[in-house]
Amino acid sequence: MKVELKFPTEFQGTVTGDMNKRKGIIVGNEQEGDDTIVVCHVPLNNMFGYATAIRSATQGKGEFTMEYLEHNVVSQDVQMQLVTSYQAAKGTE
Repeated sequence: MKVELKFPTEFQGTVTGDMNKRKGIIVGNEQEGDDTIVVCHVPLNNMFGYATAIRSATQGKGEFTMEYLEHNVVSQDVQMQLVTSYQAAKGTE
């Protein structure tokens, strides 16, 4: 997903740190007055609950938009989780 974040500059470290935890790749960063705009690519699965997270991290002053970008190969750890879950479900039938 392409995610565009807009938040007060004072929260830049907190917000970008959270994006890194969500396996986001920052592709753009600019200033607009007292605000920072960050554009990044983040797996959709890692964005669940983000509305609450950005509000908490920015004292309610941050906002974001998200749009589809592309399909990508799933990471090895997620792939193993999916296989394990599938095998467990298939074994219980």
